[in-house]
Amino acid sequence: IQLDDIKIEYHPNSGRKPVIVHFDDFGRSEDVNEGSIPPNRTPWHPWRSRMDFEVASLALDCHMNKQKTDKLINSIYCAAHGLDAFTLKDHQEIQNTWDLAAERLTKLRKTEVVVRYRDLEPESYELYYRPVWDWLQELLLNRNIVSKMEWDARRLFKFDGGSQTWKHFIEEAWSANSWWSFQSKLPAGAVPLCVVFYADKSKLSSFGTAKGYPVIVRCANLPMDIRNGSGIAGGRVVGWLPIVSEDAAHSGKADFVNFKNVVWHESAAKIFESMAEYCRTGYTMVCGDGVRRWMYPIVLIKSADYEEQCVICLTRGLKSLHPCVRCPIPHDQLLDFDNKYLERTAKDTIEILNNARQKALISKADEEAELKKYSLRPCFNSFFKLAHSDPFAGVSFDDLHFQDSGVWGDHIFEHAKIQIDNRSAVTKIDNRFKEFPRWSKLNHFDTGVMKLSFNDGSKHYDISRLFLFAAHDVIPEKENKAAYTLLKVMRKYINMIMYSGLNVQTSDTIALGHGAIKNFVYISLSPDVNKTFNVIKVHYHQHLYDDIENKGVLRGMSTKPNEKFHGPLRKIYLRQTNFKDTAKQIVRFEHQSVVATLIQDEIQILDRYEHGDPELPSDLETPIDNVHFTLGSKLKPVSFAQLEGEDLIFARIHIRLAEFMSTLLTTATNIVRVTYTAHDTIIPYQFLKIRYESLETWRLAVDILRCNPSFHGHPRYDYIIFRGILGPVFARLHYLLLCNACNSQYPIALVQAYKIVNTRSRIDKDLGLLRIHKEHNLEFISVQSIVRGAVVLPISSETDDKFVWDPLDGDMFLRVKKYFPGFTDGR
Repeated sequence: IQLDDIKIEYHPNSGRKPVIVHFDDFGRSEDVNEGSIPPNRTPWHPWRSRMDFEVASLALDCHMNKQKTDKLINSIYCAAHGLDAFTLKDHQEIQNTWDLAAERLTKLRKTEVVVRYRDLEPESYELYYRPVWDWLQELLLNRNIVSKMEWDARRLFKFDGGSQTWKHFIEEAWSANSWWSFQSKLPAGAVPLCVVFYADKSKLSSFGTAKGYPVIVRCANLPMDIRNGSGIAGGRVVGWLPIVSEDAAHSGKADFVNFKNVVWHESAAKIFESMAEYCRTGYTMVCGDGVRRWMYPIVLIKSADYEEQCVICLTRGLKSLHPCVRCPIPHDQLLDFDNKYLERTAKDTIEILNNARQKALISKADEEAELKKYSLRPCFNSFFKLAHSDPFAGVSFDDLHFQDSGVWGDHIFEHAKIQIDNRSAVTKIDNRFKEFPRWSKLNHFDTGVMKLSFNDGSKHYDISRLFLFAAHDVIPEKENKAAYTLLKVMRKYINMIMYSGLNVQTSDTIALGHGAIKNFVYISLSPDVNKTFNVIKVHYHQHLYDDIENKGVLRGMSTKPNEKFHGPLRKIYLRQTNFKDTAKQIVRFEHQSVVATLIQDEIQILDRYEHGDPELPSDLETPIDNVHFTLGSKLKPVSFAQLEGEDLIFARIHIRLAEFMSTLLTTATNIVRVTYTAHDTIIPYQFLKIRYESLETWRLAVDILRCNPSFHGHPRYDYIIFRGILGPVFARLHYLLLCNACNSQYPIALVQAYKIVNTRSRIDKDLGLLRIHKEHNLEFISVQSIVRGAVVLPISSETDDKFVWDPLDGDMFLRVKKYFPGFTDGR
């Protein structure tokens, strides 16, 4: 056994023996050799040519930017020069061919859902749905998709050198408890086929008068990177639920709300009807990879916001006696994290419903009173028809609505804008947001945030991690204790969401995460905050780690991938419908988009089969490339004399570099002396790609770094962490170069190093801020010593000190906790 070895214990029903793999080999799976099997030679069928499909696909999208315009021009160019055939005549022919192509995948069908309200005539509602079992079979029969699926539950352990023990960790759903528990209920040799369910009503028009209600499913047997994507193996719209119009005479009344819930569940029952029998008996088939499997489908995860979870589980919502969907905690005790209430279950709920119906034989009021005690509705849950798919066990913690747009967006951020109302403070915060360094996948706020009004969860997530650093000094504690205490709440909130959002959860991080939640709840109870946090979305954090241990990390339960569907659906409504009978048109165009994705995927497979992977462009130069880093954006060679004339930071550069290289290359048995003259040259670079092993995921991660005086019109000199003699050091890149020494080339960086400020101010301790101070001189380092990129924030114009932005990502958060324990805890 070696340090960090991974032990995999498979479920006993799988018949697979435990295995131990070396850390470096964990997570690496052999790709399917697509070249060994001839692909579909005409994936664009029923179009007469690939060119026809390309143009039809572009017309379907109907939102041309520069890239798509170039694609159209290129397509026309190919046709004009006889490189391919273009035979389409008009829009109608495109639509007719789309209708033929639509047969390649299961289309959405139309049916009527009939429900009676009170003693009135039954009302009929249109439901468009795609049978879920048909969708699952499409995945199972696709060789490229099914070969990436996992089937057997497993428990994962990593060998810890310090304690000499195996430490449990969780990642995908199949490494968590619910999958293991479900497989334990199946016959030997049978395997789970797990579905992720999502539904949410959304606005289609600007004023919200037109709405859509998509149901989206994903297959949890696929890795999160695949199933959370938008490809054919990603999410699929399987339903377009009817929306019951609000009637002024009935809106808000309990029986009308119940009626709307019945319509919802009758619709959901129809969507899942095709797989209900197989949930009980299983289904055996030969999959696309040639393997015969006995599969039991289950709706393992129900991904939804709070309001939708109340509909899924038929609970009564925020104003009820027990507003939590998961447990019967009283509405006035939501911040009680010392006691844990029993979880709701389908079995207990059915018993309660049966008892209530017995009372209804005597009095409807008695039935209502009985159900009200448990905050349940008098309706039958459609998920009770699906064996093992307990709706209460399935509904899951959602970081988007419970954290980003919830605890942060609805409460902390809104309260901060109320508390921080001083004009100069508001201006300072906004200016700092405008000046915040740019980083990949990080929203930039060019107009500040204090006056923003929006409901974009991704923006809320970024603001929640940035706000503390922008506002740390704008409100002295003596002037506004409530605002200052709220800043302390923000630090606890940051720690809480960073731990909960980790993409690998170990027994250690789960324990630390529990502690972070309690620390947040404890400080939020302070009367100095001047706000109550006795809200359902704070309480839900009591269930957060139960969900992680049962269903995998939060990324697999989040509504974020599904919310991305709303934008394209809204565009279809606005740009491709005639605003009449829109549901029929939307589901038609949505299906065409799915078919287009399938065809495009097959075309890419065909291209790789015939031509292999395309080579890098000839003008892209990466002269130094290894596993750890790549240099790029090469400039012309420059002499040391030229550099000295450009900037004072290059004073005596040939002497300083020679001294550094001599020290770098000298060993205990070989003293090396390197010398340069002012006329010798080096090669500058302005781009650096660093690959490093993430402390969060234990896999390779990549940072793209710039060292450029004019990147998109602005200077860009990124920060890094490098390995110093005494430990990790933060530094700013000033120059990247390639120099010659001893007949070899060496990549070197000129950096401005910063040291940790150990004598900390009260504010730094209270708010958990890691302050660094600029060293006197620039220094050379080997690019090989760079660990990863970093984001460092200016504190004020009065000091050169900086703050390290520790919530950059999971790796940086854990790295700072590891290297500088206690600095970012806050108090």
